[in-house]
Amino acid sequence: MAPFILRFFALLMLGLPGVCALMAQEKGGLPMAVEIQETYEKGYRNLDGTPGEKYWTNTADYTFDVNLDLEADVLEGKGKITYTNNSPRRLSQVVIRLGQDLYKKGGIRDFQARLSQLHDGVRINRVAVRGEEVDLSGAPAQRAARRPRFRQSGTNIFLRLGKSLPSGESVDIEIDWAYDLPDGGVQRQGKYAENAYFIAYWYPEIAVYDELDGWDSRNYSGTVEMYHDFSNYEVNLTVPDQVFVWATGLLQNPDEILTNEYLQRFQQAGRTDEVVRIVTTEDLNKGGILKKNGRNTWRFKAREVPDFAFAVADSFLWDGTSVEVAPGRRVLVDVGYRQGARWYDEAAEIARLSVKDMSEKLPGVPYPYPQVSVFNGAGGMEFPMIVNDGRVRGRQDLIDLTYHEIVHTYFPFYMGINERKYAWMDEGWAQLLPNDLIRELEPEGGDPMIGNSFSVASYAGREEDLPLMTPTYMLRGQAYGIHSYTKPACAYYILREELGDELFAKCLQTYIERWHNKHPLPHDFFFTFNEVSGRNLNWFWRAWFFEATVPDLGLKEVVIKGKKALITVEKVGATPIPIHLTITFEDGEEMTIKRSVSVWEDGKKELQFKEKFAKPIKKMTLGSSAYPDKYRDNNSWRPSGS
Repeated sequence: MAPFILRFFALLMLGLPGVCALMAQEKGGLPMAVEIQETYEKGYRNLDGTPGEKYWTNTADYTFDVNLDLEADVLEGKGKITYTNNSPRRLSQVVIRLGQDLYKKGGIRDFQARLSQLHDGVRINRVAVRGEEVDLSGAPAQRAARRPRFRQSGTNIFLRLGKSLPSGESVDIEIDWAYDLPDGGVQRQGKYAENAYFIAYWYPEIAVYDELDGWDSRNYSGTVEMYHDFSNYEVNLTVPDQVFVWATGLLQNPDEILTNEYLQRFQQAGRTDEVVRIVTTEDLNKGGILKKNGRNTWRFKAREVPDFAFAVADSFLWDGTSVEVAPGRRVLVDVGYRQGARWYDEAAEIARLSVKDMSEKLPGVPYPYPQVSVFNGAGGMEFPMIVNDGRVRGRQDLIDLTYHEIVHTYFPFYMGINERKYAWMDEGWAQLLPNDLIRELEPEGGDPMIGNSFSVASYAGREEDLPLMTPTYMLRGQAYGIHSYTKPACAYYILREELGDELFAKCLQTYIERWHNKHPLPHDFFFTFNEVSGRNLNWFWRAWFFEATVPDLGLKEVVIKGKKALITVEKVGATPIPIHLTITFEDGEEMTIKRSVSVWEDGKKELQFKEKFAKPIKKMTLGSSAYPDKYRDNNSWRPSGS
């Protein structure tokens, strides 16, 4: 080691107590990174979980005309973005995302792609700011200028505005672009059959500018997902006249697209709880569904949504229904699916029941948008008012997938969660919340929590098992899945048991109400649940979210004296989980003893309790398939001699 390096480390060690104190600073009784502390100190957020007096978010209005050439597999778009600066700072530039540059040749991706899926990137043909044309060559704007007005780097454009944008004012940006649609199924989108596409990440989008990080200019490499501001969209999609379109937003001109019989079916679907078969196989064979104009323009509008996606197909079936989510307000639910797709003839009804369940039970907030479409593409991916769902193994799988993707409406859409950093803030809910409806509709299907708890237990304690507060963009592979989906689902499940359904729902609904159309941070979630529940849950947050510990309970000792038993349960691992003890008697009858997770709140390592039994005991078994427990070989007890 070089001498100057040694001196550096010596100085660092001398100052280490101060450094550690800084990193360990807390607010509201929880560890908090220094940059997050500043957002609370400056009044953007409050320690009771509410937005601060100075909180703000920026917004945009997108008006686009899009032409889809399905023979050449090319998307061409042009239009205007009106960006409003609600921040307290003047902005000299904007950052524009080009999500399709994920497939640009030579780009950095978290996955391997086939050569046929790659292209030359998004072609930006024109940009104008406040009506002034921008030089796209990358040359400095003036001879003396150090930086060009237009610069592409990775999946971002850095566009200098010329005249800076003051707080409270807006700027108009005109932009024309085109790109080649990737071949086949690609990350969260793709071409699934001839003239059947799910199209996402397709438009130049203003990145989020927030009080924590400024511009979100991290490149999109394929793993991490959403972080968007709330915007309004008017999108006109021009496609061949044999093609159907499903999209974010409400279709504004169905009468210009659908012939009379199918227009009536479409409109009827928006008025009834019954499933309407808008387009059947017989209809496709017969034809005459869409008006023949050579090319049709489908016009969609959406307000206060964080993104826009759409899908097209010319040979899919189309079902529709609707559900009343609040007095006098119905939500249109429709499904476009392949002919012969197993179980999808039930998808519209399952989607309707999902929207009803999440509106009335958990989260218990009426579905906030006027419609939702399910498109039978591939995998499972959510976008506002439209989801991309692939093949399923059975009815339970379809319920889980449909509910999972639609409940993302609340997390991260209705609440603008930063999935790039905190995917557990939305994926954990989407992993948990479908379970009640699954149990109701498929009672013989087994406990949906088993897979979650098993994966968490098997992964706990490994090198890659990092605290949930680790930024998501630092994770890959299995670590990403456990961290984002199954571990938070287990934490929420245990927390729901601890608080009870009514209080848990009240906490969750308050959190949603406070932070819809805003960007909550993890601490806003923690502090809201503390404040609304009237309990200090920091012991739970620390163990499950700030530490990488192991869930492991052990049945340490059982002392039987006559009909009385003294039972000692040991918390071997540091992660708190509830006690679930099954007593099996000699005659085969069973009983269960439960203790909530809060028995570990005070940090104790053992819990002793007495029980009285009327019959001889055959065995005792600690644990439940719904709770992760790393080592189960310490979970059983039998009387001596048995």
